[in-house]
Amino acid sequence: MGVEKRSSGGADSNVARANGHQSDGKGAAVNITKGRKSLHLLRKLFHALAGVALASVYEVLLDRQTTLKVFGVLLVLLALGEGLRFAFPESFFATLSLRVTSALARTYEIKHMSGMIFFLTGVLFCIYFYPKNVAILAILYLSVGDPCASACGIRWGHHSMKFSNGKSLVGFLGGMAACFGCTLAYFWQSHGPSAELIAVSLWGGVVGATTELLCGRVLYSDGETKGGPIDIDDNLAVPIFSGALFWGVLSFFPHVSHYHGTFD
Repeated sequence: MGVEKRSSGGADSNVARANGHQSDGKGAAVNITKGRKSLHLLRKLFHALAGVALASVYEVLLDRQTTLKVFGVLLVLLALGEGLRFAFPESFFATLSLRVTSALARTYEIKHMSGMIFFLTGVLFCIYFYPKNVAILAILYLSVGDPCASACGIRWGHHSMKFSNGKSLVGFLGGMAACFGCTLAYFWQSHGPSAELIAVSLWGGVVGATTELLCGRVLYSDGETKGGPIDIDDNLAVPIFSGALFWGVLSFFPHVSHYHGTFD
């Protein structure tokens, strides 16, 4: 099926955007075809690497206040860019923005805000409100656990039971394994192997996967979606809610939470 093109605004422009195409006003279309149900491994890889990079910057390179300033500036720049894209959808800037991100974008992001805005907002919330160890793991639950859960659910979810919001047991278990691994790896160097660390890591897996599960949305055949119990973008909801829950979990494991249990 060919790429739909247009030479001016109006109805043709709306049809093109609805079908995952955005024109630059000269007939050259930006083709974005990956929807919510697509595996889109490149996007998931970018999602994971971006989150790990942000967590690493906070963990290793910058203190809390500097991290908040740097990430805050980045969020403002991204928000301004998105604002310009929506305010002037037929402009060269809007087309350039979609062209640059076309390999990573999903079709709904043509008409809706990019997930990176929610992603960075969630990251900043965690860094500001949570102790450092909780913030780092909340970011990792989002950046590693969420794409693992999604990939497992899309690839093998049809073999397992489904929850009412469209998510699968396989996806939940994939996310749980990823969040368990993140928690174990993060505390391993400072705490070392112990039954307590395994218990904390298991709880971390449950917290991260459960939050991701509750952020699910049902995609109907007509393209409409219905929000899950937590009807907020998962890039925002997963780090905030998983961080809050895991902070509570750590209160029962003082020997583990003792390490890096401060805000700096």
